Amino acid sequence: MRTSTHTVPVLTAKAATGVGTPFPVANYRHITLLFSSDTSWDLTCKFAGSSADAVPAFETARTTSNHWDYIAVNDLQDAAKINGDTGIVLTGTDDFRTLVVNTDGLNWFNAEVTARAAGSATVKVVGYE
Repeated sequence: MRTSTHTVPVLTAKAATGVGTPFPVANYRHITLLFSSDTSWDLTCKFAGSSADAVPAFETARTTSNHWDYIAVNDLQDAAKINGDTGIVLTGTDDFRTLVVNTDGLNWFNAEVTARAAGSATVKVVGYE
């Protein structure tokens, strides 16, 4: 039997650019993301991961001492891969997706709204052992 965490919010109705709350993934073999948008959004949401021991400062530039990167995720609806550097880009419509993340070697996960004109994004994480 697989065990899971409760649903943990990383972004909650994020209506501005910026990062969410880092989620530790080292103890989970898989993580599932519940992604939703609201209010006819016009924004980009990207996903980030890090293998660093300590939580990186996802809100600042990537450096040798602050190592993180945008990571790809897979959409469970159609198995499409969403490129980490591109993220989810929607204009004028709301969307609801269930995504999976390859957490091999990662210690930390986060989500970021990188561009925004309207709407908000919510990302919730469920970790599975």
